[in-house]
Amino acid sequence: MSQLRVAVIGTGFWGKNQARVFSQLPQAKLMCVCDATPKTASAIGLQFRVEHTSNLDDVLFRRDIDAVTICTPTVTHRDIATRALEAGKHVLVEKPMTNTVAEGNELLSLAKKKGLRIMPGHIERFNPAVTYLKSLVDEGALGSIMLLLARRVGRWPERIGDVGVVRDTAIHDIDLARYIFADEVSAVYAQLGSLRHSKEDYAEIMLQFSKGGTAFIDANWLTPQKTRTMVVTGSDATAQLDYITQQVSIESSERIVTPNLDRKEPLTLELAHFAESILNDRPFSVNGIDGLRAVEICEAVLTSGTVGKTMTLSIHSSI
Repeated sequence: MSQLRVAVIGTGFWGKNQARVFSQLPQAKLMCVCDATPKTASAIGLQFRVEHTSNLDDVLFRRDIDAVTICTPTVTHRDIATRALEAGKHVLVEKPMTNTVAEGNELLSLAKKKGLRIMPGHIERFNPAVTYLKSLVDEGALGSIMLLLARRVGRWPERIGDVGVVRDTAIHDIDLARYIFADEVSAVYAQLGSLRHSKEDYAEIMLQFSKGGTAFIDANWLTPQKTRTMVVTGSDATAQLDYITQQVSIESSERIVTPNLDRKEPLTLELAHFAESILNDRPFSVNGIDGLRAVEICEAVLTSGTVGKTMTLSIHSSI
């Protein structure tokens, strides 16, 4: 195959974006879109000139579709991904990968049994600023990394309905903390609350890593202005990152350096990677285990915030 033949399941805010990108990627061919609301499915199908349906079986029983992406509410992820894997399709499922750790384990076991690929939609892994920062860490340019501070705040996104700020918003920085430290979380402490929404709408999270690193994550749906930043402190230098502008600055005792990075759309990079990895039988840079760990840490965060205690996690093999 020269192109991965793809269907997008769920064409709300994010599914529409995925349909747009897949319709433009040379590595992929958008075959079909599916949404439970016929009017929505029809509108997106017409916009991108592809077939549309509101019946999931219409997608899964097609032999000319190699993979699906799942952009539906979190509570539906396990069921839809299971049906897709059973039908022989590779799967990209938006974060959080599943509603629970148990569901995540089921999906990974099924994918392995079927010889299929599953990738979680952790889009910030493909942000050029994150890629550059990770290269600095891996090269030792910052020295020994000890501290990560992340702030991801702004008003509530109306597209969200079935999860709170932890599993919708903070999960990005939870995943990236594992990625940057290349280590596993050993303990979690969190304070959560709900001021304006039925789910938690603010979270202050501390992650302790098995090798000694610490991450602090501030996430909320209350702050008037949207902010997406990360600061990584090492023994030799500190790096600051802005996810939105894709700018990175590195400060040492001698100077401050702000390299010129090419801005690119993370979603395009993510979906191209998904297609290319399957077409060329190469590993995903963010895989099902990463998705599972993120769900596991989110569960610990929610438990800690509820009971007011530090939660310890079993130490898994490092990345």
